[in-house]
Amino acid sequence: MGDGFTLTTNLTALPYALFHNLSRSLELSTLWLTLATDAGDPIFHLSPDDIDKIKTRDDPGAHYLRILGNRGQTVEKLLRRLHTLAKIHGPIMDRPQLLLHRKFCPVIWSRPEQIRVSIVADGTQLKLECKASGFPIPRYEWMESGQIMDCASGSSLLIKRCPCTARNVFNCRVYNFIEDQQPYTEFYKMPGKTHYSELISKVVNLSSYVLQSISSCDECKRNDVVRMYNIFNGKNDGNIPEVPAINNHDNSHDSNMDSTTAVVASDKVALIISNRTYAPNMSNLITPHCDAETLADILQQLKFKTVTMGDLGLEELKFIIKEYRKLLGDGVYAVFYFVGHGFEVNGQCYLLPIDAPADGFGPDHCVSMDWVLQLFGEYNPALNLIILDICRRFLPSNIDVFTRYAEQYRQKPKINRNTVYGYATSGGVGAYEIKGEPNGVFMKYLKNRITAQNPIIDVLNRVFRDIEKDKKVCDVQIPELRSNLTRPCSLFDPIVFEGHTNSYDHHTMQWRLMHELPDPVQLAFEEEKVRVTVWFDFCGHFTNKAYVFSSVGDLRRSADDEIFDDDAPPSEHAQSFAAYLKFAENLDAAKPKIFTDDEEGESLCIMLSNLQRAKGEVICEINLKKKDNLDAIVATKNVNLGHVLITRLFANVF
Repeated sequence: MGDGFTLTTNLTALPYALFHNLSRSLELSTLWLTLATDAGDPIFHLSPDDIDKIKTRDDPGAHYLRILGNRGQTVEKLLRRLHTLAKIHGPIMDRPQLLLHRKFCPVIWSRPEQIRVSIVADGTQLKLECKASGFPIPRYEWMESGQIMDCASGSSLLIKRCPCTARNVFNCRVYNFIEDQQPYTEFYKMPGKTHYSELISKVVNLSSYVLQSISSCDECKRNDVVRMYNIFNGKNDGNIPEVPAINNHDNSHDSNMDSTTAVVASDKVALIISNRTYAPNMSNLITPHCDAETLADILQQLKFKTVTMGDLGLEELKFIIKEYRKLLGDGVYAVFYFVGHGFEVNGQCYLLPIDAPADGFGPDHCVSMDWVLQLFGEYNPALNLIILDICRRFLPSNIDVFTRYAEQYRQKPKINRNTVYGYATSGGVGAYEIKGEPNGVFMKYLKNRITAQNPIIDVLNRVFRDIEKDKKVCDVQIPELRSNLTRPCSLFDPIVFEGHTNSYDHHTMQWRLMHELPDPVQLAFEEEKVRVTVWFDFCGHFTNKAYVFSSVGDLRRSADDEIFDDDAPPSEHAQSFAAYLKFAENLDAAKPKIFTDDEEGESLCIMLSNLQRAKGEVICEINLKKKDNLDAIVATKNVNLGHVLITRLFANVF
């Protein structure tokens, strides 16, 4: 591979210069910490105490490499680990692999259609996605009419689905290369070696995706004004004075608002809960999971650490709220959002878990917002935004029981400062879903306003006005706002964690532990001469749901130096099998669907929900079947897939 080392060289036996450069590369963006906190491989994982010790050292990267070397880790094993994590963390994993002289792989298209087009954002936007593979990890440049677009260097591009934007002018350049003036440059640029590759896609045809009825962008509206002007004035050239842009967001601020004080957050955290599946005790709802996904996506773009949970029972609901409060603290911006069934008694809101009884329920069957605020009262976030997307109808019975329950909070009241309460509706009335709409009424308008760089109270007031203008619901759903926030906090405010470094690092580590997917697991079926690979992917932004894939490939007999050239398509023999997964009954596994990808071949995909009920690591039974006889199981194996997302937090809790 290089002078003085091979794939089997122990990490502690690397030449001095290489060891030094490698350790420094692990310190960039605390890459060593990413490796040490990822629990997918226990050999690379460190305990919290060991991590704290390494953090105090001047050379944490070198110390981490020595620990790995003492555990018998070699160049090959580190390369394999970096290669696996690169699928999650991207180009940050390139530099240490380059230092270890991993083979340069030119970029290739990952699927026949160079650009895949999908409709997103309630049908108002198009997502153009380009996918390629290679090493170093491919870079992307999107082009419009042959010109490189600003801020369009990711693998996907979002554009408006309107006539003025969605034109046949977009394509993508994909490339990878070896940088100059790096310790590894000379090795890769030796005569006869490839050190640069490039692909340019065809211009994508968007003709079938454009809806002429959609004219939601400013440019379309200006064009409409131009056309109307020309019609009325008998002109066809469109040469009229420039039409001013239409401001949908109305970003003006109150002139009385104090603008002299910098408003910043020491961190941003959010707990998003969507309860939808209440049957058989109550009616199921339709849009909560979509509402939660919509909000989580927006908040993550605003740098919030989001935890998104769906369909929680009473104890699960209480537990995750208690865990969430650990992320609160001085200067933190906190968002708590609940969408599901709820009600109000004597001025106090109650949240219903999915296991609440059909009728006759009391305080012990639900979560009181008095209880929630009491938990939060121990902390002092700079913004405590609480949004309840629930009905607030009054109960016809059991009022006395709830009144007595609430008295404990009235005797010793504690005021939660910096709190903004956004109710989707007013006391005594319901919150609604509209048939055919992807979001509930409140989220339908909140998602359009929350992206404006205005103080959050101003944002909510604008949402309320939008709902007031909706003739379908304006008379039955009237939102409400309560607040004792004194500063003009906006969800766009920057994060400045100076003076809060320890708490910020703690929040980051806690969040990472709840959002880790295990490494792919491979099992050999010797008699059938195939291997089954099981791997996970995120289900949107949810923390207690994941997609699980299973594919069948050919059984590798031995590993050689080209340890990454194992992406050959499966043979006809391997393709004649399918691997069906069976999980514990307390986990909700959807029916498997066939998923086809040019890199992995044909896979089975299921959505696995209620991961919080796994009570530890996820165990799976793999049933290997022949595709021409799915009623018969050819072979069976059990496998421990490890912790998945939220399972580590909920392990051994109930």
